[in-house]
Amino acid sequence: MMTLKAKPLTADAFKPYGQVLAGPAEGLSRQEFAAVVDNGRGTKAKANVTFMRSKLVQAPVSVRAMERHVFSNQIFVPMNGTAYLVAACPSTPKGDPDMARLEVFVATGGQAINLDTGVWHAPNTPLGAPGEFVMLRFDDGSADDTELRPLDTPIEVDVSACLPSFGDID
Repeated sequence: MMTLKAKPLTADAFKPYGQVLAGPAEGLSRQEFAAVVDNGRGTKAKANVTFMRSKLVQAPVSVRAMERHVFSNQIFVPMNGTAYLVAACPSTPKGDPDMARLEVFVATGGQAINLDTGVWHAPNTPLGAPGEFVMLRFDDGSADDTELRPLDTPIEVDVSACLPSFGDID
């Protein structure tokens, strides 16, 4: 089994996959058009704002599947401050997830992410506590909304550098 080390999520490191949405450390601020929002099917698809409660993932963390949305970006906004795993990769020329280029990050509970249209990513994975998220994606209710690929061999992720006590959580 391959093991990848997670790194803290930063806007620059995540740029190939989308945008990190987080406020400045100090002062009030507003950033217009902070994320790219795509609806590749026009009026056929509607904005799908979903509240989701995701179970805590226990150590060791594994990526077992990848998914993508070829007609829409996807935004995840954490609601309860839990850290979560963000795993993303580009496509191969054939359109499969390019697992050799997989990158894994740990987002703080104060960072939202916007995955660009067509980016392969792991399903929502809270770390340290169950997660509550608001998700936005444009869907039309068809099988084309989400392409899901289970991995033949899961990839283990070492989050210890980002969450030192992760393995000790009860």
